[in-house]
Amino acid sequence: MEKTIERKAVVIGRLKDLGLGNPEGIPSSLNRASNEELQEIAERDNDRLVAPNDGGETACIDGRYCKGNADGSDAKVRLRRVGGSASNTGAAFNADASIAQVIDLESSLDDITDEIDDLVGYRSAHLGGCGGANGEIADNMAIHEKPAVIDAAKAILAIPEVAEYLGVDSIKQEIGDIAYDALFNRVKENGAKTAALLESKGWNGQSYVDRVKRSYPENVEDLEVDHNDEKFHGHKEPKLTIIVGDLTMPLDDNGFTWNLKASKAFAEAMAGQRDREGYLQALIADVAKHMAVASRLPSDETPVFLQVA
Repeated sequence: MEKTIERKAVVIGRLKDLGLGNPEGIPSSLNRASNEELQEIAERDNDRLVAPNDGGETACIDGRYCKGNADGSDAKVRLRRVGGSASNTGAAFNADASIAQVIDLESSLDDITDEIDDLVGYRSAHLGGCGGANGEIADNMAIHEKPAVIDAAKAILAIPEVAEYLGVDSIKQEIGDIAYDALFNRVKENGAKTAALLESKGWNGQSYVDRVKRSYPENVEDLEVDHNDEKFHGHKEPKLTIIVGDLTMPLDDNGFTWNLKASKAFAEAMAGQRDREGYLQALIADVAKHMAVASRLPSDETPVFLQVA
């Protein structure tokens, strides 16, 4: 029988507690909230979680209000993962995924991303400027150069509810601590190679978004942008919410939202059904990308919530 997940809300801390966050980044309105106040907010958020009504696509973690989709259709409640599908290529190479090993690197960047996106199974993006897509090269360099990024990825995957949901502990027991740590080091070392590859191929986040918009406008969210806000472009995310389970935050929430279910699906696509070590490295690669973004975009005072639902 499938195990029922016990709903709970946990305050992990603030990004600075993970060694992450940007003191000059998107300010959090919760920067002065007490631990008790943060817990109350997290519990209230847990009660507000909803089921996605578009199970086939994944949106970005961006918390700006979604006015609808680029084809004029109504906004959908989607699972969320940084950049939508824009982070697929970098994470695939950092994961040493089988598809990344057989791709012809003499191919165009468009052909490379298409092959990887085809395997993942969707293409999605958003208008209004995507920090995750635009920051691909910088984030992969951060994975390589900033120890806090890999350390934070390891810390997130060690949270009991996360480890159980993603199957981390059982794989770790199979391969042992030394091999487990080696997977993080592989992702770290691959970060620089991936950044160099993307740079040599002319990676441009907006170009990726434009391509998705042309072919899949129904999967491209049209986000509300403050054009008078030259620095943050309307970003006001007060929190980062990491979600275990099938539910997600509602459309009226304005925080960063990351569904581990979406990262799990990415890792499964990269590794197939039998390569459990490959699955774990792909998970680490995807978590590391999120940690790199969390190191670059939000304030270090931004609180991090774990929602189990």
